[in-house]
Amino acid sequence: MDDSEIDIRGILGLLRRRLRLIVLTVVVVVGVAGIVAFALTPIYSATALVLVDPSRKNLLEPETQFTATSADNARIDSEVEILRSDSILLKVVASQNLLASEEFGVSVDWRTRLMSFLRLSQPPQPNSEDMLNATLAKLRGAFSAQRRGMTYLIAVQARSEEPEMAARLANAISEAYIEDQLASKVTSTLASRDILQSRIIEARDAIVASEGAFDSFIESNIQRITESSGSSQLAEMQEHIRTLSDMRRQSAAAAERAQQSLGAGDWQTLIASLQTQALATYEAQREEIEARLIGLEDTSPTAINLRRELAVVEENLRSQATADLANLRQTITSAQEEEDRLRQEMRRQVLGSTLPAEVLAELYELQQGAEIARSQYQLLLSRSQDLDTQATLQVADSRIVSPALAPRVPSFPNKTLIIALAGLGALGLGIALAFLYENLIGGFTTEEQMESVLKSRVASAIPRTRPQAEGVSLSDLMVNSPLSAFAEAIRRIRAIVDQQARAGSGNGPESGGRVVMISSTAPNEGKTTLALALARSYALSGRRTLLVDCDLRKPSVHRQLGIEPSHGLHDYLDPTRAEPMNLISIISKDHLTEATVIVGARKSDVPTDQLLASTSFGKLIEAARSSFEVVVLDTPPIGPVVDGLYVAPFADSIVFVTKWASTSQSDTRKAIEALTEAKRPGTPIVTALNQQDEPKTAYYRKYGGYYQEA
Repeated sequence: MDDSEIDIRGILGLLRRRLRLIVLTVVVVVGVAGIVAFALTPIYSATALVLVDPSRKNLLEPETQFTATSADNARIDSEVEILRSDSILLKVVASQNLLASEEFGVSVDWRTRLMSFLRLSQPPQPNSEDMLNATLAKLRGAFSAQRRGMTYLIAVQARSEEPEMAARLANAISEAYIEDQLASKVTSTLASRDILQSRIIEARDAIVASEGAFDSFIESNIQRITESSGSSQLAEMQEHIRTLSDMRRQSAAAAERAQQSLGAGDWQTLIASLQTQALATYEAQREEIEARLIGLEDTSPTAINLRRELAVVEENLRSQATADLANLRQTITSAQEEEDRLRQEMRRQVLGSTLPAEVLAELYELQQGAEIARSQYQLLLSRSQDLDTQATLQVADSRIVSPALAPRVPSFPNKTLIIALAGLGALGLGIALAFLYENLIGGFTTEEQMESVLKSRVASAIPRTRPQAEGVSLSDLMVNSPLSAFAEAIRRIRAIVDQQARAGSGNGPESGGRVVMISSTAPNEGKTTLALALARSYALSGRRTLLVDCDLRKPSVHRQLGIEPSHGLHDYLDPTRAEPMNLISIISKDHLTEATVIVGARKSDVPTDQLLASTSFGKLIEAARSSFEVVVLDTPPIGPVVDGLYVAPFADSIVFVTKWASTSQSDTRKAIEALTEAKRPGTPIVTALNQQDEPKTAYYRKYGGYYQEA
C-alpha cells in the first residue's frame, strides 16, 4: 500500500484494540457532562419585540407620512445602543428593586462564606456604589438587545433563574427605553421653548425700545411738529399723556406700597397709601379698641370680647383694603389704556399731518422698526406656545409590539444537546487518546513505528499464533510447522542476525562461536519462546547450537522443553557450594532438535547479578564459544532487574523483543538505552515485534500462498 494511502484496516484495528479506552472515555465524559447538566441552575429566557418608527411624529400635523431613507439603519443601530446603555438599566434596577433581589443583588461568594464560618475574617461591607455596580453588571450580563435582520424590530431578551422574572425584566427594559425616549423628546422640546423664552424677552424689550423711540421723537419734536401741522391739539394731547403717565406711576407706586403693607399688617402705611374714608373709619375703630384693651387682664371677659371685636375690625380693614387696592389697580389699568389710546391718536394725527420730508422719513423709519419688532415678537410668542403644546402632546417613536411572556422551559442548560455534544466530544477524545496511546504512550503496533522510535533495525514482526495444543510451546512450530508464518518470522530474525554477524565480524572475538543475547523490557513478552525458537532454527540449519537459560530469577526454558532438572545454571555458578558442580549435570538435549540446552531449575535466593558478573559465568561463555557455533542466551528483562546488563558485554548480537501494542514506548526506549551503554561497542541490536495481532496484513495476504498455517 502506498504511504499516502490511508490504512483503513490499521485504523479499524487500532480502534478495536483500544475499544475499552474509547468506551471508558465516552462513559466518563458523558457521565460528568450529565451530572453537570443536571446540576446547573436552569436559566429561562424571555423576549420582547420593540418596533422603532424613524418617522417624525407631530400630533399637530397628523398628515405626516413615513418615508424610508438610507439613514434609518444608522438610526435603528443607534436605538439599539441606547437600549443597551447603563441609563436604561439603572432605571430598571430602581423600578424592579433589583438591589434587594437574591439573584441580582450583592451576594457573598463561597470563599468569603467559608472564611466567615471559620471566623478567620469578616466579610467586607459593600457600600451603596459597589452594590449598584455589582447589580448593574449582573443585569448587563443577563440581557441582550439585538436588531432583527434589516427590520425595524429590536429583540430585547432577558435571562433569569425564574421565568416570571425573565419576562418582567424584558418588559421593564423595553418600557424603560420607551419612557426614556419620550422623556428625551419632551426635554428637547422644553429646551427649545426655553431658548425661545429668552428671545421673546429680547423681542419684548425691542418693542418697548422702538415704541419709546417713536414717542420720544414726537415729544422732543412736538414744537416743530405743531408749527408744521398748524394744530394745537397735539400739544394738548402730549400734556394729557404726560399727566396720565405721572398719575399712573404714582398710583402704581402707591399700589405697590399698599400691597406690601397689607402683607405685613402695617395698617398705618396701608391707609396712607390708599387714602380712603372707609379705611380711615376702620382704622379709628381699631385704635379705639386697642386703647380700651390697655390695662385689662387677658383672661377677663371684657378683654376677650374686645379682642374678638378687634379681629372683626381688622378683617373688615383687610377686606376693604383689598377692595380699594383692586379699584386702584383698575384705575391704573384704565389710565394705561387711555394713555395708549392717546398715544395712538397722536401718532395717527402726526403721521397724517403735513410735515417736512426729513421728519416724515424719520417717523416712518421708527414706525417700521416698531412694526418689525412686534412681528418678530408675535412669531416667537406663537412658536413658544406651539412648543408648549407639543411638549404635552409628544409620543414615543417606539412601541412594544410583542411583550415578553414567561417561558415554560429553560433555555439553559439544554441537557440533550449538552449530553449529545459531550458524547461526540468524548468519542473524538477517546479516539485521540487511543491514537496517542498507540503512537506515543502505549506499545508498538507497526515495524515502521518501532524502528522510528527506537532508532534500531526491526528484524521481523512475529504474528500472534495459537499453540498446537495446550501446554505445548510455540517454538515447537519450528519443527512441526516449518512453513508457518511464525517459523518464517523466526528464520527472518536469524537471517538478519547472520547478516549483521558477517558485516561486523571484526567487532567480535577473532575465533569461536557467536553469542546471541535475547532480551526484552518487561516479563511476558515472549522472550523465552523466541530464544528457544531461534536456537531450534539454528540447530535445524545444521549448526552446533547451545541455548543457555540466563534468567536466574525466573527460569522457564525447562518448562517449555517439558523437563524437570534437579540442578541448573544457578547451582553451577553458586560460589557458596562446598563442592564445585560438574557442568555435565545441568546440560540437556532438545528432544526435537540437536540443540544443547543449559537450563535453570529453581529461583535464586541471592542477588543473581553477582553470579552473572562472576568469573565462572565468563569462563562458561568462553567455553561455549569454543564448543558451539551459536550460543543463544535467554536473559531476564531489562526493566525490573539488572542481570541482562551484566550479560550484554558477552554478546556478539542482541535481539530485543517487544510485545505488540503492550509495552510502553518510553520503557522500551529506556531499556534500549541501558543495553546500548552496557554492550560492547559495535555490538548490533536488532528488535522484534512479538505477538502481532494482525496476521492478515497486506504482506501476508499478498504472500499467503507461501505459508502453511499450523
